[in-house]
Amino acid sequence: MLSALPGRRFGPILLLAALLPAVALAANVCVWNYDSLDRWFDPGAGESVDCSRNVRQALAAQGHTVTVANQSLPTDLSGFDLVFGLMGWYRC
Repeated sequence: MLSALPGRRFGPILLLAALLPAVALAANVCVWNYDSLDRWFDPGAGESVDCSRNVRQALAAQGHTVTVANQSLPTDLSGFDLVFGLMGWYRC
């Protein structure tokens, strides 16, 4: 099914974004961008972006409030309905 989605690289993200309202009706979301140094050039954006960009955009497009935590996870998560932990890409 994911191969039918445009851009295989972002297929799982798009699928997750489509299923998110059914899984959790989150109003306040924390996106933990553990490896904020992991960046790549996105020709569509015309700039270098990090791992959390597409997740942030998908959540914001659905009306969720998104807070991005870089490097360290907030100590108090009680204010969030949902937490995404983005670990970045493995580097040798």
